Amino acid sequence: MNLKSPITGTVLSLESVPDPVFSSYMLGPGLAIYPEVHDGTLTLHSPSQGKITSVRRHAVIVKGCLVHAGIDTYNSEALTALVSEGDVAEVGTPLISVDLEKLGELSSMVIVTFPQKGLHSWKQTAKPGTQVSVGEVLGSIA
Repeated sequence: MNLKSPITGTVLSLESVPDPVFSSYMLGPGLAIYPEVHDGTLTLHSPSQGKITSVRRHAVIVKGCLVHAGIDTYNSEALTALVSEGDVAEVGTPLISVDLEKLGELSSMVIVTFPQKGLHSWKQTAKPGTQVSVGEVLGSIA
């Protein structure tokens, strides 16, 4: 299954994320994306097609793929979930709205990991430093 970029920005390695939960791969392999947009509203889109199995204002799981907005953002009023648990997302479905004025630039990373068992084979094609647009292939999972 190809995984598409949920935002436009620059690909970063998970090791560079300033949170050991992500940088030590506790949630599995993946990547981070630093957004191109730094003011106004940023919308995170679904990187794959599938059932939404978990929704929080800061994080959504689509078919085993975690899309996480920011670091330490679980109580942030700057984020709004746009989907509900049980919904079926298509690639590009809006998942989370981020008010970057409230959130602040330093926390506005998108982290994509694969916590579900069975999604352990990650082949990343978008290397750190690469500019990606919404919907561009980041890699594939099996």
